[in-house]
Amino acid sequence: MLYLISLLSFLLPTQLSYHLTSFSQSVYGFNIDYLTPAIYLTDIVVFVIIFLGRKNLKPTKKQLILVLGYLSFAAINIFISSYKIASLYKWIKITELILLGLVIIKNKKFDIFKNFVKPLSYSVAVTCLLGIAQFLNKGSIGGIFYWLGERNFIFNDPNIAPYPYATFSHPNSFAGFLLVFSLFLLQYKKKFNVKYFWSLVILVSTNLVLTNSLNVYIAIAVLLFLKIRGSFALGFLSFDLGQRFITHRIELINASLKLIKESFLLGVGLNNFIPNLVKVSNTFVNSWELQPVHNIFLLIFSETGIIGISAFLYLVLVPALLTNLSLIAILITGLSDHYWITLQQNMLLLTFVLALSKIRGKR
Repeated sequence: MLYLISLLSFLLPTQLSYHLTSFSQSVYGFNIDYLTPAIYLTDIVVFVIIFLGRKNLKPTKKQLILVLGYLSFAAINIFISSYKIASLYKWIKITELILLGLVIIKNKKFDIFKNFVKPLSYSVAVTCLLGIAQFLNKGSIGGIFYWLGERNFIFNDPNIAPYPYATFSHPNSFAGFLLVFSLFLLQYKKKFNVKYFWSLVILVSTNLVLTNSLNVYIAIAVLLFLKIRGSFALGFLSFDLGQRFITHRIELINASLKLIKESFLLGVGLNNFIPNLVKVSNTFVNSWELQPVHNIFLLIFSETGIIGISAFLYLVLVPALLTNLSLIAILITGLSDHYWITLQQNMLLLTFVLALSKIRGKR
């Protein structure tokens, strides 16, 4: 079991997957990746971990009520969705991550450094080297990196952000992942070999600069302020001026507010934000414009209503208020992007952060 968790930690930056294109759904005639179910290599490892740890997942009578409430809400949310397959797929994904987190929390032999930080550091080092190589090559490298999840691209493509993607879907997603890893790296500094530690610091820092992710830079500034002053003030919105037009993001925010107003209680259905854009706005006519709103709170509120956002806020704000810097970094970057709840690598890392927060609380 612990070996598999360590393997999963090592594989976190990868996104090798098989897309079930026969279930693909389109909006305005455009095929949308977010609406296409996919099975990732990391999903297979997660399923095995859950299967082996299933004995520790038996709920108590009180917990059974929560489980029935969760399943009932999920069923209703899927039923009201316009794109039911997309919603069903996302609910399966959320359930998978919840079960993974519970297995990690209940494994008393789990060691945060040995089974998570250390194996993840090896793959992060490789990923950072790939990011630097992409920057020098002005595009993807190919070869074996394709099997790790690297996508084919060149910097001068007008539809591509001219910064390293590594094995991620976007430079922002890559940068956010590195930011959270760097906090674990600093926390467990004394357990690393000195030369290896400083090599990682150089690699991670270089890629944080190369990705040019403004929301990550804002998060770093806030974290430094927290560390120095011990207080926390946070605006609700921030914009990545280098990656998207502000007007596009404002349109997405306005659309999300309309959806929230129309479906305040239950939302429009998990993973159904993009299909519902066309119902509240006629400004999204290009394929690249059909995206989730770049704010995890508005996205969850839009798709799951007041019930879903209340549950999410309780889940993340309680440990964040206990000065969990990793989770605070996720929440700050989540104010201006959606990858923590839409992309495989970031969702898995968020799951680990929440599980580890619970483990630290117990210990």
